[in-house]
This record gives sequence, structure tokens and C-alpha cells, in this order.
Amino acid sequence: MTLSARKLPVLLAGAVILVIYLVWPLPQWIKNQAEPPSTLERGPTPTPLAWSIQLSQSKRLAMRSGRAPAVAVVEPLAVSSRQAVGDIISTGLYDQIGLEIKASQARAALLAQQLIHPVEPKALSMPPVSVVVAAPAEVFPPAGSANAYALIPLEGPRENRPAEAHGDLNLKLRDPQPITVDLNLVEINGSGLDPDAPNLASIFNPNFTQAYTVHDWDWNCNCKGQLLRDEHLVLLGIRTTPGEPVYIPSRQQNVYRGSYYATLLYAAEDTLTFVYTRAGNVARGYTVHYLGLQTDPNLVALFRQSQGGQLPGLTLNTPVGIATGELIVAIRDNGTFLDVRSRHDWWE
Repeated sequence: MTLSARKLPVLLAGAVILVIYLVWPLPQWIKNQAEPPSTLERGPTPTPLAWSIQLSQSKRLAMRSGRAPAVAVVEPLAVSSRQAVGDIISTGLYDQIGLEIKASQARAALLAQQLIHPVEPKALSMPPVSVVVAAPAEVFPPAGSANAYALIPLEGPRENRPAEAHGDLNLKLRDPQPITVDLNLVEINGSGLDPDAPNLASIFNPNFTQAYTVHDWDWNCNCKGQLLRDEHLVLLGIRTTPGEPVYIPSRQQNVYRGSYYATLLYAAEDTLTFVYTRAGNVARGYTVHYLGLQTDPNLVALFRQSQGGQLPGLTLNTPVGIATGELIVAIRDNGTFLDVRSRHDWWE
């Protein structure tokens, strides 16, 4: 064998090795060194990624335009058919993906925070509203009464107990109670003996709203006793027109100087007690109680100012107050309560 024949196998083997070297893929570490350097700014050393981020077309357009959606949705990384596990991405792409992941995480955290703790909307800045409140109308007390009253001398002593605490003078202390009886004028045997009894018909119509009785009075304790049940003891509620003047019942005999027909024994804002004599008590003569009127303030003031042996005298033509709707009337003779329904005594 010649020298050329001996070199031929060597040349063939070298050619095969050269072909294999040129065709067969280089080892991975050789590829890494052979990869041309990135023209982007180098970031951290790339690491193998087992997943990739598939950005939607709208997302990529938003990134290019510089506008990002309110909430970024991170989709699961799909393994590309052209990029197997363990493949390497460039430094620039790696940095870009990392920044995008951080921004998406920040937006997701903000959204979760708002869902847990909703942000209260700020109150609208409104100019202060000026509320105009009308000034309250002035309320004036009723004008003073134009009615005039005078004191007259008594015939006998005046009650020494305060009138407001006296069971014969202050009808309220006897606590009138409603009773069920016939609310019409009645005929009573033996009635009408005194033709000069106080005449209720001179100032009232017999339009009755309710009948009442009162309690007895215990002078030992100066307190009310049992409820009186006498069939001829009847107080009457008489219907009146609110605001109309209220007078005392008329009679022919006067008690002082031809003008005064009764003496006032007690006066309060809604109560009057007067006697058709100049006595200082109810023990003698006819006594009338009014309960439920608006007493004339001048009369109340004069009564409270009166002292000693003088009390206000009442005339037939001067009102003692004004009506409020119902006026309770009681009549007594020498201290005894009588039936106000008696036709012949008080209404003829």
C-alpha cells in the first residue's frame, strides 16, 4: 500500500468529523457563548423560564401607546411550541416582563384593597345654603278687661280659711263627677215657692250637656268625703257659645245700693262662687257656683286684693267672664245643693 492509500482513510475520517461538526447542534453552553450580545441594557442574569406571558393584542397596543388599562389581567403562562422548557430569553425581554408582572401585581392589590375597604366618595363641595326662617310672630297676652268692679261691705264676718282651700267656696275641691240622669227640666214637688229665686233662664238656654254630683266635705280633715247620691242634688253642664259674655242670674232684690245683687266669695281663672247676700259665707241665702268659664281678670285681681270686711260686689249688667263651651252650674240654698233642672225654681 502506498502512502497515498494509507492517508485516504484518515482524510475520510476527518471529512466525516467536519461534516458532523457542521451539521450536528452545538452543546448548549457553546450556544450561550455564541449568542450575540443584546443591544438592550443588560439586566440581571437570565434564568430558564418554564412559562411565558401571552399578552393580548389590546394589552400590547396599550403598552405601545403609553396607556395601561385600569386593571391588568395576568393570564397563565402557556408553553410555546417553539420555546421549550429551559429555553433562555433575552435580557431586555426579561426586564420588560418583570416590570409588567410587578405593575400587574400592584394594580391587582389596589383592586383587592378597594373591594375590602371601599373608598368613600368625597362630598361634593357645595356652597352653604342660606335658610331663611321667619321670625316667630309675637304673642301678646289678652288685653286688659274694660269691665270695672267695686268692693262692697259685708254683713258679718268673712271666712277665715283661705278661699282656695275652703270646701264651700272652691267647687273644684269637691271634685264634681258625671252622673246619668234625665237631661231635661224636671217638675219637683214643692218647688217654685220663692218667686225671686235666681233666674237661670235670664242668661242661659236649658241646653244641658252633662249632669254632675259632688263629694261631701269633711271639716275635720278639711278634705272631700263620700260622693253625694241625693236625687235632687244635680249640677248641670250648660252648653254655651265660646267667647260670649257670662253674667250672673238675675233677681229682683239687690243687696247693696240698688246696683249690686250678689257678693263674690271666690274667684279663680276658671271658677266663681257668689252669694245673693252680703254675707261672707254660703250659710245664708242662695249661692251659685260657676266652673269652666274664663273669669274676667279684673274681677280675679280685685278679689285677691280684697281684705277684711269687703268683697267684690256683682251687678246684673257687668259680665263676670266669657264662655268656653260648657259651663258647670251649681245652686245652693242656705248651704244645701239643689237640682239645677228644677223648672219652677230656676227656669221660669
